[in-house]
Amino acid sequence: MPHPSTQDAHPLAYRLIEILHDARGEIVEVGTGSGRNTPALIAAGYPVVEIGEDVAYTQLPGRGYIGAISTHAYLHGTLAKLRIGFAELARVLVPGAPIAVTLGSINDARFGLGEPYDEVTFAPGDGPEIGIPHAYLDRDGVNDVLRPFRIESCEEHDVDAVVGRWAHADDVVTGKRHWFVVARKR
Repeated sequence: MPHPSTQDAHPLAYRLIEILHDARGEIVEVGTGSGRNTPALIAAGYPVVEIGEDVAYTQLPGRGYIGAISTHAYLHGTLAKLRIGFAELARVLVPGAPIAVTLGSINDARFGLGEPYDEVTFAPGDGPEIGIPHAYLDRDGVNDVLRPFRIESCEEHDVDAVVGRWAHADDVVTGKRHWFVVARKR
């Protein structure tokens, strides 16, 4: 599948580029999806190691990455899996490396719907992501799963246009809310 143009990158991709400024080294993109962020990162001069959905974010390859982005992968999984996943992400990053990630919010219209896995994780019973666990967090939950990182910004966004256009074009559910988080490895 061809990569979309750089103008289609997620806002967090541009934020990561801004934060990295003149740093040099590889960035890891966890859960590349359609590949919408890669062209913008490459155009800014950053080699990207793409981790597709076929690789678990709890077992990342390599190490020494100067930054990371994930605008989709960490929306999926149980609370326990997210904790393990972010510990693994910290393992592959250099100290002080920035990350830009999205996380599900408890203010999302889908929170509490579907099959429960734990107190904040539910798998839809229908639609394009049937059976896929989604974790929904409040601000304390974001702090909890991101313990290996120092959070620099954590903003909740209405993402109907973002998700509908980039991730699931056929999804008609409205009221999607995500946390856009920028943090650094401790």
